[in-house]
Amino acid sequence: MTLADPTAPHPAQRRPAESTPAVRVLHVVGCLDRGGIEMASLDICRAVPPGQAHQTFVTVNGVTGSLTPAYRDAGATVVQCPIRPGHLFPLRLWRCLRAVRPDVVVSHISLFSAAVLAAARVARVPVRIARMWSEGDGKPASLRRRLLRRLCRVVLAHAATDVLGVTAAAVDFAGPRPHDRRYRVLYNGVDTSRADGWDRATARRRWDLPGDEPVFGFLGRAHPVKNRPFLVEVHRAAREHRPGVRLLVAGPLGVDDLTAAHPGVDRDPHVVLAGEVEEVGPVLHAADVLLLPSLREGLPGVVLEALAVGVPVVAADLPSLRELSGLVSGLTLVPLSAGPQVWARVALEQAGADDVRRAEIARVLRGSPLTLDHVARQWRRLWGVDPAP
Repeated sequence: MTLADPTAPHPAQRRPAESTPAVRVLHVVGCLDRGGIEMASLDICRAVPPGQAHQTFVTVNGVTGSLTPAYRDAGATVVQCPIRPGHLFPLRLWRCLRAVRPDVVVSHISLFSAAVLAAARVARVPVRIARMWSEGDGKPASLRRRLLRRLCRVVLAHAATDVLGVTAAAVDFAGPRPHDRRYRVLYNGVDTSRADGWDRATARRRWDLPGDEPVFGFLGRAHPVKNRPFLVEVHRAAREHRPGVRLLVAGPLGVDDLTAAHPGVDRDPHVVLAGEVEEVGPVLHAADVLLLPSLREGLPGVVLEALAVGVPVVAADLPSLRELSGLVSGLTLVPLSAGPQVWARVALEQAGADDVRRAEIARVLRGSPLTLDHVARQWRRLWGVDPAP
C-alpha cells in the first residue's frame, strides 16, 4: 500500500491563479461528539485557515455534537443532513451539495461514503475523497451485510477520486483494486503541542495520585469496542505484583460499562474514573503507561499523543497497530487472548521506562510523518490549496 504523495496533486485539484481564494471543502460525518475521528478532523480544520479552505461539516446522525462550538471557533460551518428517514436522504444531500457548491467532498462514514460520493459525482464535484478510519465497521457479517459492503465497494470504486485510509488495514476494508493508485494511506497527525504545559507532579496532584507508584492510564469513550472493563482486570492483576499501582480512566459517555462489569470499581481508592476531560495533557503526564485494549481500531490519536510526550503504550495486537508499530518507538502489542496477567506484567515493565527511554519515544514520534504539520500539508495538496506564503 502506498502513502499519499503530498507533492503530486490530483489533476482535478489544479485551480487557476485567478480563482476564488478559498477552496470549498464539504465533510460528511456522523456527528461531532468527542472521539478520534472528530478530534483529528478538528486538528486539520484548525491547521488550514478559512482563508485557504472554507470547511463545512455536514452531520448525518440527527445531531451536530458537543464539539460543534470548537469547529465553529476554527472557522468551519456545521449543518445537519439527517440520514433518517433514509428515503429522503438523497434529496437532502443533493440540496446540501447544491447550496454549498463544494470543490471537494470528504466523506468520513466508512463504506457508506459510496452513496455520498456518488451524489457528489452527479453534482460534478471535482475532488471526491473517502476517508477510511477503521479496519472494519463492527457489524456482524450477515449475508445482507456482506452484500451491502460489496455494493458499496463497487460504487466507491466508480465515485471516488481518492480513497484514503488511516492505515493499510483501513484501505483494505475499502476493497482496493490491484494497482489502483487512488487507494492509499494517509496517516493522521498528532498536534505535538496538545499535551504541553504539564509536568508529572502537577498532573498527579489533580487526581491526588501518589508520586511513587505506577499509574496505568486510559483515554477513550465508553463504548464496547474500547473494551474498558478489561482495564480493571489488568489493574487487579498488576496489584498482585505491585499493590500500590493506580488506574486512571478518562473519557466521555459515563462509566456504566465499568460499573456493570465490575460493581464497586467506582469506590476503589486505587481507581480514578475521571470522566470526560477537556485536556489530554494531565492524563498523559500523570500516567506511566497508556493501555489500549480495543477490539478494533483505525489509527488512534491517543496513542500518538502519548508517544509524543514519551509515555509508552501497551495495546491490543490489531492489524492497524501492527502497522503503526513499525513507524514509532514505545508501542508494545499484546494479544487480548494473552489475558490480564500477561497484560499486567507487560504494563508494569513499560511503566518502569526511564527518562532516557521516554525521551527517545518522544523524539521518534516527533520526527515521524505522524505530526499534524506534515499531514496538514498533504491535505492542502489534496484539496488544491496553495500553501501559505
